[in-house]
This record gives sequence, C-alpha cells and structure tokens, in this order.
Amino acid sequence: MDVTTLRAIAGAMAKAGAWGIVAMSLYKAALRRVDWSLIPASAMPRVRWWSTHASCVLRLSLTLAGLGLAGLGVAGLAGT
Repeated sequence: MDVTTLRAIAGAMAKAGAWGIVAMSLYKAALRRVDWSLIPASAMPRVRWWSTHASCVLRLSLTLAGLGLAGLGVAGLAGT
C-alpha cells in the first residue's frame, strides 16, 4: 500500500471517528435534558435502543478516531 492510499484511508477513519464522537456526545447530553413526555410513543423503542448503545458507539468512535490518527502518523513517517 502506498503512502497516499494509507493517508486517505487513515484520514477517512479519523474523520468518521470524530463525527461519531461529536454525534454521540451531543446525544448523551440531550438525553440528560430530555422531556420524556414529549417523545412520541412510536419513537421510544429507537430512543431506548440508542440510549443503551450510545456508550458503546462512543467507545467505538474513539477507537476509530485513534486508529485513524495513528495511521496518519505512520503515513507521515513513511512519507519522509
């Protein structure tokens, strides 16, 4: 794998991880302030699923971002 391809893949991983971190952090903050009576009954199963899995998705996003940043570091060292 050449350096340009490694840099592109690692950059995409870091970017996807960063978006996941932002999204799950906002979601967890919103869950602390939500008025549960305003959520429609049809949406509650989805809200419950995401509230139980948000921490796992956040950890996965952190891992993905870390791997992407490490890959960018490796690509930077390989390019010099």
